[in-house]
Amino acid sequence: MEATAMSDYVEIINPRTMTCKLMENGEIIAEYKVEQCDKCSMLVKFDEFGYQKGYGNEKIIWFCAGCR
Repeated sequence: MEATAMSDYVEIINPRTMTCKLMENGEIIAEYKVEQCDKCSMLVKFDEFGYQKGYGNEKIIWFCAGCR
């Protein structure tokens, strides 16, 4: 029986700090902040453009790129 191939890339998300480590073949190649979308609830890479602002430019909710 032949073993199935595993992906070379692994993403490890720390839910306490909301940070992600992207690993390639066991080596960290990137670290970035993730956020949970207020519409679809997916954890995705954070970007400032996702904020929806309320009164006085208060940041009230955050949408991922797919939900914008």
